[in-house]
Amino acid sequence: MLKWLIITFIVLSGLMVILLGLGYLLAENEKSSTLLKNQLALEAQLQQEKLQQKRNLSEYTKIITTDDAKATPKQTNANIMALFEDTLINNLTCVTIAQCKLVTIKFKNIDCQLASNVIGVSQLKTIATQKVSLDSCPMANQLSELACQQNICTLISANK
Repeated sequence: MLKWLIITFIVLSGLMVILLGLGYLLAENEKSSTLLKNQLALEAQLQQEKLQQKRNLSEYTKIITTDDAKATPKQTNANIMALFEDTLINNLTCVTIAQCKLVTIKFKNIDCQLASNVIGVSQLKTIATQKVSLDSCPMANQLSELACQQNICTLISANK
């Protein structure tokens, strides 16, 4: 009986040593994984800040080149129309209808009413479209209403 008791004690002691060893390894693994997780979070944050800085820089250079392009007195009609189209296309996004505005763009031979977001309205007003002739523009009557459909500012016909 004493022999079985000693064997049981040795086996239980061995299991306790194994369990304590596994617990120690688990604790060390948790420390190292927490440290690694913090490093990855820091690197991701730095990467995101770098990306944001690149975006800001590219927008800043785009604004500078746009301002430089607007400052040159000899712009061709194609350049003016390309700038107008790019500005309009890049400023159609909205979240709510409050961000959408109706803007009247005066061309040499026609006035066009278009929908754009607030930023686009201010940018479109600075483009010298009065020098350019336009064949036609989208028909917008007095019953047309602004709408933010699928996150795009649009003019819709109000059939009441």
